[in-house]
Amino acid sequence: MSEPYKVHRIKENWGVILAIIFIASTLRAPLTSVGPVVGEIKHVLDINNSVAGVLTTIPLLIFAIVSPLVSKVTARLTMSRTILFSTILLIIALILRVAGDINIFIIGTILLGIAIAFGNVVLPSYVKWYFPLQIGVATGIYSGTMNFTAGLGGGLSVPLSDMSPLGFRLSLSFWIILAIIAIILWIPKAKNGAKLERTTVDHTTTSKPHKVNIARSKLAWMVALTMGFQSMVFYTVVAWVPSILIDRGLDPSTAGYLFMLNQFSQVPMTFTFPIIASKLKDQRILVVIITLLFLIGFSLFFTQSLVLLVIGIIIAGLAMGACFSLCMTFFSIRARTGDGSIALSGFGQSVGYLIAAIGPFFIGYLHDVTGGWNSGIIALLIMALCFFIFGYPASKNRVVEDN
Repeated sequence: MSEPYKVHRIKENWGVILAIIFIASTLRAPLTSVGPVVGEIKHVLDINNSVAGVLTTIPLLIFAIVSPLVSKVTARLTMSRTILFSTILLIIALILRVAGDINIFIIGTILLGIAIAFGNVVLPSYVKWYFPLQIGVATGIYSGTMNFTAGLGGGLSVPLSDMSPLGFRLSLSFWIILAIIAIILWIPKAKNGAKLERTTVDHTTTSKPHKVNIARSKLAWMVALTMGFQSMVFYTVVAWVPSILIDRGLDPSTAGYLFMLNQFSQVPMTFTFPIIASKLKDQRILVVIITLLFLIGFSLFFTQSLVLLVIGIIIAGLAMGACFSLCMTFFSIRARTGDGSIALSGFGQSVGYLIAAIGPFFIGYLHDVTGGWNSGIIALLIMALCFFIFGYPASKNRVVEDN
């Protein structure tokens, strides 16, 4: 193990952890803030449910297109600088998204997808490189942050919209504040980290990314498909669960707060599951637990009882948090090397988000055809079963370099 690794422990590097936390805080809130105000967006921009579903789908398609290219960019720029530039792009995207009509909104959404795609792929690999002896804890910290701020995005969206004549434009641009703080904290890491990355024996981003033929690995495909249905569940919930709750008789603000509860419920699981998963050689029991939580939680969405809806929201949130963090951990523990990790992360997220992109659009289409949300809830249950089908073999003790 190289000398730099010996000093990369969390208790001695809280400045790095704080920077990672703020970077992570920008990777979901800009997306989760859309769902609770989608009704206002449809009204102001004059679009229907199918088009509204496309607004959520666009970033996922961009994730799928951009993710395989990330390793090539980081090979030139290093991970630290790639994260810095992608966060700057995110700020530009957040401004554009609220600056005009539906066409400008779409352009901003595309740029937002590019920026977040880089963060999604590079951050797990950066954590593996910087904290190789504490992957589970570090992964838990940033994935927990992503879910916590995702909850803030959903819960604060309606109140922020109501408090200003700008409406949803304030809700969607508010997250620029976190991005600016992230850039300020990350600039020193980009300056110092780039040199360190290039002098580290593992040097994840400067070695050739094609040493691992990732597309021919059966394990990589299982991880990618697991990631796909995890993401399909998450972004379908983000796009439409507030509308499902409103259909069950809740007012928009209450639906937004329950959505925030769903996101907050994910936090304890996103912190603990990476630690548990990294200590286990075989994670199949975790996949079984997650699937059962999904099935129970989503089944309660059929009811109109507020108490049962709250219970369902919490249980589904526990499943979503555990599911997401398990997938993020796979990108580290299912690879032996840094090259393998970033290759698996890029491939898994590319294939995964391509699959996930179907979800929000399809559920919106189902609602337009059927006039109700029960078909969408059934679709969520099917997605959970698909996660189990691919997640179970992905959880076996193997690495992509051996496939």
